[in-house]
Amino acid sequence: MLLIDLQFKKRSMKKKDLEKRITLRYASALFIIAILSTSSFYTLYKFLQESSSTAYIVNISGKQRMLGQHIALDVHRLHHILDNHQELLYKVDNVLQSLLAHTREMKKTNRILSTGELPNGENIILSPKMHAIYFNELNLKKRVDEYVKLSNRLARFEELEDVDSMIYEIDTKSEQLLMDLDKAVRQYELEGSKKLQELQNLGILAWILVIFTLLLEVIFIFQPIVQKILSLMDENDTVLNSLEKEVELRTLKLQEANNTLKEIASKDPMTGLNNRLTLEDDIEKAIQHFEEHKAPFSLLSFDIDWFKKVNDKYGHDIGDMVIKDVSDILQKSVREEDKVYRAGGEEFVLLLNRVSLEDTRKIAEKIRLLIERKVFKVDEEEFSKTISGGLYHSSISDAKSIAHVLKIVDNALYKSKKEGRNRVTEVS
Repeated sequence: MLLIDLQFKKRSMKKKDLEKRITLRYASALFIIAILSTSSFYTLYKFLQESSSTAYIVNISGKQRMLGQHIALDVHRLHHILDNHQELLYKVDNVLQSLLAHTREMKKTNRILSTGELPNGENIILSPKMHAIYFNELNLKKRVDEYVKLSNRLARFEELEDVDSMIYEIDTKSEQLLMDLDKAVRQYELEGSKKLQELQNLGILAWILVIFTLLLEVIFIFQPIVQKILSLMDENDTVLNSLEKEVELRTLKLQEANNTLKEIASKDPMTGLNNRLTLEDDIEKAIQHFEEHKAPFSLLSFDIDWFKKVNDKYGHDIGDMVIKDVSDILQKSVREEDKVYRAGGEEFVLLLNRVSLEDTRKIAEKIRLLIERKVFKVDEEEFSKTISGGLYHSSISDAKSIAHVLKIVDNALYKSKKEGRNRVTEVS
């Protein structure tokens, strides 16, 4: 019966292992798809963002070309009014205001197109071709700036005799400048079309990657799952004669390992004392024992006085030595059934079971004197330390809870510190 039960347990364990493997493989497949989808989305998003910026740049370059045309038109209107129609002189101001507005706007668009700094704070890197158009071959940046500067001077003219020469110069520059601005617009449109084509190609590539990834998952993830299931079904037909001993042996090893881990986890690695892990459980047991059987207990909390000065003056190695020596004194000062804990840093707690208040006082004073008389040596130098303590006994105050006991004994300890250290204060 036991053998059958063990066989059932092993099959159950294999079932759980299979479930875990399937879950892990399936989760891995989903994770790969999620990564691929996220990467595709991010890449497409960046391309769309760049395409949006490109569309904006194309629009700005077209606007710059249009502004150049408007400036040329304003100049011709101004020339027409000043040269042939004296009765239309009242319209000069309107034409000049229009010219000023167009020059300001053209200056702004030229800065955007030549630097790639968009109004939203985004920076666009000019392609080598566009860089050549604006700074090398056509030198549009400089020419547009000169064109805008000249138009601005015309819009602010003071002497009529200067107007004709400026109009002539603008008219001379306009035709070729507009043709070159048109080249810039066409180049931006060409680059925008290329980016759209790249976006389409990227979409196709993403689709191919998804299909390819799914195929790989079928081959390397889902197919092995099927093979594993078939293999486990075959193994279930085989009865293992040594199953009972193997399970017992593993159980024994597991128990030993758990006991070892529990022992390690409950001990302070430096001193070998108990740590805070079991302190509250032990206090709870003492309280329960006191309530049920009236078995008295006491709690002593000690803290090394001015311990930080030891670390600061001699270093942490000497500080560790002091803690170890104090730990040895504490362990040797109590009975075998009592427990000593390192609560943290230089703080220690002693739990004394079935002990009277008077005996607790004697033990506390004995410990205080032993530590006070202990001489610590560092090379040729000697020094001593003292401790301050708090004393709780079940006859002094009711143990309302673990937290209550720890709190009042800590308060007593701090009272010892406050009143000059090197003393033990009972809870009140």
